[in-house]
Amino acid sequence: MDDVNRRRFLGTAIGTGAAAAAAGAWTPAARAHGGGGGGGGGGGQVPNNRIGIQLYTMRRLMPANDRQAVRRVLNWLGRVGYTQVEMAGYYGFTARQVRGWLNDAGLRAVSGHDPLDITVPDGQWESKYQKTLEDANTLGQKLTGFAWFPGPYTAEYFTFLADRFNKAGAMAARAGLQFFYHNHDFEFTNKQADGSPVYDILLERTDPNLVKFELDLFWIIEGGENPLDYLSRDPARYPAYHVKDRTWKDRPDAPDFEDVGPGAIDFPDIFAAGQGRRLDKHFFVEHDEPVLSHPGDPEAEYKTAQAGVNYLRNVRW
Repeated sequence: MDDVNRRRFLGTAIGTGAAAAAAGAWTPAARAHGGGGGGGGGGGQVPNNRIGIQLYTMRRLMPANDRQAVRRVLNWLGRVGYTQVEMAGYYGFTARQVRGWLNDAGLRAVSGHDPLDITVPDGQWESKYQKTLEDANTLGQKLTGFAWFPGPYTAEYFTFLADRFNKAGAMAARAGLQFFYHNHDFEFTNKQADGSPVYDILLERTDPNLVKFELDLFWIIEGGENPLDYLSRDPARYPAYHVKDRTWKDRPDAPDFEDVGPGAIDFPDIFAAGQGRRLDKHFFVEHDEPVLSHPGDPEAEYKTAQAGVNYLRNVRW
């Protein structure tokens, strides 16, 4: 099997434990993940100032209104080598307070999953969203994203979302920010009449300058699609990744999230597909439930975050 076809096989089939097991030790993923390092002989690597983490990963250790706990986690992340974070709320504090703590920890909140009301008609959401953008600027963000909604996952609703995202993207641009959409799996498992994912509606109906995409690499594969196909079409449309790994074998009664490095996803080939001249990419480690990788361990989040920073420092493509 040649390298191109091997990558296509992994990208489309690794969503099952059987496919991951079948891939075996010959996959690029196995070489890259070996020893928790990075491997690979290409010239691509993650710049130190683009090594980030989505703070949702650490949420159990950062309860609301606990200033000491929030600062403890931020300081630790800065000490172990993270330089960027992606926000997932402010923990009951103001954007200005959190910005000060990030500065003290040597971190920049370059991105955030920020509130945008999609449940009300035009004319009723803009003022609140303007405050969201002001807070994002206070934090020093350059990216502001919409991360999830409960449905419906129909072509008609995604057409509505594309229009709302264009308008939000225009507001973000006027505030000096770049709007993006963050995927899960439902955008790919739900189809249009022609069989293509409803995700494609967002790609096709949004202004590429106003609306970018943060590609969650676990969820696109879980949804049955190949990240290489999407990235190769237009690498500039994807300024950020959620670097989230997957177990080699399915868990029978829990999601298949894994620490970045030991898992099955072939990140080097994915990063290579998304690379382009003068493109600025941000790499955010994420694990939705670190205790799945470290059962019963009170330091599960720290171990997950340490594995992630180690991997991003060493991966090559």
